[in-house]
Amino acid sequence: MKAITNIIIKSIFVVIVGCSLTFEARAQKPEDLLTKANSLYNENAFDSALTVYKSIVDQGYSSATLYYNLGNTYYKLKNYPLAIYYYEKSLKLDPNNEDTKHNIEIAQLFLTDKIEAVPELFIKTWWNKLSNIFSINTWAIITLVIFGLLLTSLFFYITAKTRVLKKSMFFIGLLLIIFNITIFSITVKKYNYVRTNDEGIVINPTITIKSSPSQSSVDLFVLHEGTKVKILDNTDEWEKIKIANGSIGWLPSSSIIKY
Repeated sequence: MKAITNIIIKSIFVVIVGCSLTFEARAQKPEDLLTKANSLYNENAFDSALTVYKSIVDQGYSSATLYYNLGNTYYKLKNYPLAIYYYEKSLKLDPNNEDTKHNIEIAQLFLTDKIEAVPELFIKTWWNKLSNIFSINTWAIITLVIFGLLLTSLFFYITAKTRVLKKSMFFIGLLLIIFNITIFSITVKKYNYVRTNDEGIVINPTITIKSSPSQSSVDLFVLHEGTKVKILDNTDEWEKIKIANGSIGWLPSSSIIKY
């Protein structure tokens, strides 16, 4: 009886201590947790660092740096699909980070699938490079500034007392309208890109891509874990995907993680 009582007391003690630690972790600021996780990573305690990094994500926080560090941690643990997943999430928030791009290329060397991408149209490449010059917040500020200048030019156009000034304000206003539409389009594009989970990473070791959302449909090709896919459509438990070489097919939703 005494032994059973001791076991119960010890169990209660473990539960109390565990709850206390959990509460303490949740009470810590994300910045403090990030510093702690970085220290563990630098000490090569990758499993412990991973736990802390994930606790930050579980609290609802996200940043390019946090996802980049998670990618590095998974890379050290040799989980290359999840490393690429978090690198891609980081790149989505910070598309000009050369370190992240380089790390993706390194991690892809360990993947089975070597898919050659179809070259993009020049105009699409140019548009993507233009939109990646600034973050979404910066583009939004630029949009507001140009809109303010547009209103100013409109005011001077209405109040102009000379034909030359009126004509100048008209053409300046027209130019500002074009700029404003272009920059607003970039802002909306970046907002939708960040908010929409229309890309994914295959997490199944091997998955057969189907011609339609059914296991009985025709087999098209095979993908392996770590491969990046573009999500075109979805139904119940199935995703229509496109890979870098342009091939299209269907796979089960459970075989990919979206970002």
